[in-house]
Amino acid sequence: MQTKTEILHWLDESPSAARFVAAAGKLDALTDVSLPEVRIAILRNLTIEPVLPYLKVECYRLGLRPQIFCGEFDNAQQEAVNPRGALYAFKPDAVIVALRWQGLAPRLADRFTSLSPATIEDLANATIDTAIRTITAIRAASPALVLVHNFEEPLHSAGGILSATLPSSQINLVRQMNLDLAKAVADQPNCYVVDLAHALGRVGYDRGLDDRYWHMARAPYSPAVLELLAKEYSRFIRPLKGRGKKCLVLDCDNTLWGGIIGEDGMAGIQLGVTHPGSAFLAFQSAVLELHDRGIVLAICSKNNEPDVLEVLKHHPDCLLRPDHFACMKINWSDKATNLRAIAAELNLGLDAFVFVDDSPFECELVRQTLPEVTVLPLPQDPTQYERLLRGLGLFDALTVTAEDRQRNRLYRSEAQRRDLQSQSQSLDEYLKSLEMRLTIRRAEEFHIPRIAQLTQRTNQFNLTTRRYSEGEIRELNTRPDSVVYWAQLTDRFDDMGIIGLAIVRFAAVTATLDCFLLSCRVLSRGVEDALLAHMATIARARGCERLAAEYIPTPKNGLAAEFLPSHSFTKMESDPGTVYALDLTASAPRPPAWFHQITTD
Repeated sequence: MQTKTEILHWLDESPSAARFVAAAGKLDALTDVSLPEVRIAILRNLTIEPVLPYLKVECYRLGLRPQIFCGEFDNAQQEAVNPRGALYAFKPDAVIVALRWQGLAPRLADRFTSLSPATIEDLANATIDTAIRTITAIRAASPALVLVHNFEEPLHSAGGILSATLPSSQINLVRQMNLDLAKAVADQPNCYVVDLAHALGRVGYDRGLDDRYWHMARAPYSPAVLELLAKEYSRFIRPLKGRGKKCLVLDCDNTLWGGIIGEDGMAGIQLGVTHPGSAFLAFQSAVLELHDRGIVLAICSKNNEPDVLEVLKHHPDCLLRPDHFACMKINWSDKATNLRAIAAELNLGLDAFVFVDDSPFECELVRQTLPEVTVLPLPQDPTQYERLLRGLGLFDALTVTAEDRQRNRLYRSEAQRRDLQSQSQSLDEYLKSLEMRLTIRRAEEFHIPRIAQLTQRTNQFNLTTRRYSEGEIRELNTRPDSVVYWAQLTDRFDDMGIIGLAIVRFAAVTATLDCFLLSCRVLSRGVEDALLAHMATIARARGCERLAAEYIPTPKNGLAAEFLPSHSFTKMESDPGTVYALDLTASAPRPPAWFHQITTD
């Protein structure tokens, strides 16, 4: 039997609708129960089944085993408002709402020019209201991620050549409906718009819409649109399930600029506002946008370091400067070795990296030596670099927090800490000299996006690696039998923001750590000990006599394996994880003495 990698390689050699169907079937047949499951429900007023093979393939690409529920045709609102129906019994992680305006308001599609302005407004409002009622019903009954199709523009607007000019035309009405829908979705927590109109624009409306299958089976979209839609869904599922990438590692010569700096000199490389340098400038702009979204940047280049730094510091058209990079390995070592060094310095797993290089040799070396790293070989034409990077979708996040925007700066401040540590006589002396101030508080609405993001992105020190959406965190934080606490760390060099999380559930005299995690940036500073001590205090204040916790091993969280036993927890049972318990009547965890200040509530 073929492996998953072999099946996907076979598909990618010659992708077609038939191959997607065959590949989805083969991947389903593998029945790899070790893959984490993702449960996706689809509510619709069109025939959506043709997208399922594409969606399954994209889930398998993410290392997820898809389970998909399709609601009945044209029954979206009724299923959404039925709390005891099949939709909620399915317990979806994500719900896709695919409603076509032509089905919601046929009169807007068929006889638009015969309608009065008042009738048009009423029909448009009713269309938006149906979508909003469906979304709010889901939101009230489920914490699932909700993805909502916006509306495609008419292929031929009823107003003819005046359509783009007249504000009241059919095409402008649909555009306004999309703006109204986006605003309504933005007001709902954990809801997002899937930009169907943009997907059709990329494929081309003539090629993307299939009138024959719409009339025969209410299936309006061509395979090209279905494939793109599935990829768009996966861009939301990736961060939801903690599959997002965190670090972009860049080559320099013929990547950040054209030419070879060691041979051409700064005056001879291609980088500027005119061709051919403009292509590299556009690529740098795309890289800089990722930096501003909180993606960590690093350089891995075979080069003389002074030559590269001269460009980054002094080239008048260079957008990227040394301060934009959290780590730079510029030497003549092989790139796999340097990537390992970058991973160690940043304390990130190799599977968090995307490596970009123009050299097929270097790309293949990294691909074979470090299969965990996602390798992005650049095309021969530099004018395609920017488009390739912007279209990746590997770095997408459901939220962008203040901590994200400061991430590269936080990694640079870590270099200052390493310098201080090298000058200290002992670890205790170093930790005391950091003047750390730790804050541990109960979560409020403002903190929920960052807390959900931590559950989705944290892998190394994470006892259970349970992934939670904003809606699920919000629910846990409002229940009487659970609490959500965050930890924020500041030291003499920087404010590192919210870097730790504990979720505790209460039942009788037992408190259970449902989630306990810490950002890899602050490991080994005692934050985990202080957070555990405070959770024990909270549990005792609730009258609990025992603090239970579970360690569920994954390929990435080995760092947390001995945390519970090292804090006097006793092993209770195993398979699939290991359950431990701490007798709160006998043991009282205490925070380390080296913290300058600990503030709790």
